[in-house]
Amino acid sequence: MNKTVKTVAILLSAGLLLVGCASKEKPKSTAQTSTKATTKATTESSTKAKTKDSSTKAKTKDSSTKTKTKDSSTDEVKEEDSRAGAQKTVLETSDEAGKSTVTLYYKGDTLLVQEKVDDYNISKMDGDNPLEEMKEAVAISQEKFKDLMGHGFELTSEYKDGIFYIYNTIDYTKIDLQKLKEIVPGFNPLNDSTVSYSVTKESLINSGMVEK
Repeated sequence: MNKTVKTVAILLSAGLLLVGCASKEKPKSTAQTSTKATTKATTESSTKAKTKDSSTKAKTKDSSTKTKTKDSSTDEVKEEDSRAGAQKTVLETSDEAGKSTVTLYYKGDTLLVQEKVDDYNISKMDGDNPLEEMKEAVAISQEKFKDLMGHGFELTSEYKDGIFYIYNTIDYTKIDLQKLKEIVPGFNPLNDSTVSYSVTKESLINSGMVEK
């Protein structure tokens, strides 16, 4: 493997090696309770509706459908957006070949989501074919983290107007932290499954990143 590929592969995991952990109990999920309550309410409503005339049944069905649609929409938002209501900090570092930007989403001292965007100016990179080397580096990292892909971990790339972009998102509220630790031994979460925002930020700054 050439120097460029090795360097980029290391950079893709750098954020994981820098995160810190904080002791803090995570709130219990209310998803199961909400589901049971909704099921019970729907069942009781359906039973009562059988004793009413056809007009009442129609209205009950329409109301139930609207309620289910609303609940489904709410659950989807909660499932997809771990950043909702969170504060954020943006840090950056750059040189003549490119720039790295890390965005941290947090509540209190709990880091929720970490987004990293790297952009490399291919014309200013070393190597006989830097574009292909970059693609190879990303492919190597995607293979490395394949078991976490789509489960709180995303890694994609694109080439546009001479710039090669690498996008990496880690959702610490969804990812399997133990499996992540197995892949990246330098990542050390506590057994309460939390990551410290303040320690992570400090580590990134110590590595050369500047808060924007």
